[in-house]
Formats: sequence, C-alpha cells, structure tokens
Amino acid sequence: MNLSAIILTNKLPDEITSSIRSVSFADETILIRDHPGFHPLAGDFAAQRNYGLAKAKGDWVLFVDDDEVITKELSHEIQQAIRSDKFSGFYLKRVDRYHGQILHHGETGNMKIIRLGRKSAGVFTRPVHEFWQIKGAVGQLKNPLIHERGDLVTPFIDRMTFYGPIDARELDKEHKPFTYWRLFANPKGKFIANYFLKLGFLDGCAGLFQAYLMSIQSLTVRVFQWQKT
Repeated sequence: MNLSAIILTNKLPDEITSSIRSVSFADETILIRDHPGFHPLAGDFAAQRNYGLAKAKGDWVLFVDDDEVITKELSHEIQQAIRSDKFSGFYLKRVDRYHGQILHHGETGNMKIIRLGRKSAGVFTRPVHEFWQIKGAVGQLKNPLIHERGDLVTPFIDRMTFYGPIDARELDKEHKPFTYWRLFANPKGKFIANYFLKLGFLDGCAGLFQAYLMSIQSLTVRVFQWQKT
C-alpha cells in the first residue's frame, strides 16, 4: 500500500524541517501552503485538507500539521497499520510538548484525531476543528503524535485571533448562540474540567498555564460571538 503524507502550512519548507523529516517514510510528501499564489486557506481547514486528498496519489493518506512530528515508533506503527484490510482509518493520539515536557493530562492530554485514512474513505467537514468523516471501521494507534507548542503565549494569541472568528461563526450555525450564561459559565467550566477533572494539575505549572489558556480561548470565542450580535 502506498502512503501520501500531507502537511498544511503557511511557512517555507526550511522552516518546518522537523515535520518534513518525520514523514520521510511516506511514498510521497505534499506541502499545501496557505499563501497567495499557492493554495490560500480562506478560513476553511476542511476544504484545505480535502484539496490535499484530491492531490494525493497514495492509497492511504496521513495528515500532519507544520508544528507536529511523527516519532519513529509511530511511523513504524503507521506502516504496519496500512497493511490491514480491517480498517478504513485510524485515530492518532496527539500530545502537546512544551519545551521538552509532554502534557499527559487535561484536554490536550486525551486528544484523539483521525489523521490516517484511506484516500477514498471520506472527506473533511467543518471549517475549523475539522473532522474526517470516514466510511468504515476506524481503529486507534498506540504511539502518540507530538504537537510541538514551543512558547506558551505568543503562538496561543496568534491561534486565538485566527480561529476565534471562524469558531464563533460555526457555533452560530450549530445553534449555539451567544448568551451571557455561556460567556461566564463556559470559560470557568473549561478551566475546572482541564485542571481538576482531567488532572491537569499533575502536569505542574505547564498544566496550570494550559488550563488557564484553554479557558481564555473559550472566553474569546464567546466575545467574538457577542461582537456579531
């Protein structure tokens, strides 16, 4: 079985060498660059990933973002998984790593996303926090995908500014309109869930900061909704 690795990015290749090297085991690597003259994102990640599916030549497709890395252990597991006739896709467990520390708890410590699937198995839906709708059985791989977060604050603010308006529009479409109750309750609930219920406190200071930032993200989305009302 042939495997195509697709990396979504808005950067130059020499800025994402870690991600590119980590998928060198694939039969082809495709970079889809969000930039005028290449293939602009236009605020729709699902469409960008579906564009990649159309360009891929492999029977199987692996999606990696430019701040993610496939470990050697995961690459071996992927190569074994695509030989199976039982599954049409696989969930990958993604963990955040801040300055060498992997966060094992909280919301991001329990994240599973479908990033490996047969090219013909389905398409992505939802412009942000997109989901690969796979037709057929979906398995789960054991070894994690590493999400390199780098600095805590600056990249978070950039993502919040970019994703917030898109996420706000999608919440409206999903009949989750702005209310003052959600404005006050959701961010607080997000912090409690991440830091206490999902044991984020076990990750030390990084777990505290992560829970706090996730709460701020929830608040920001509601503010974007409020601005539109």
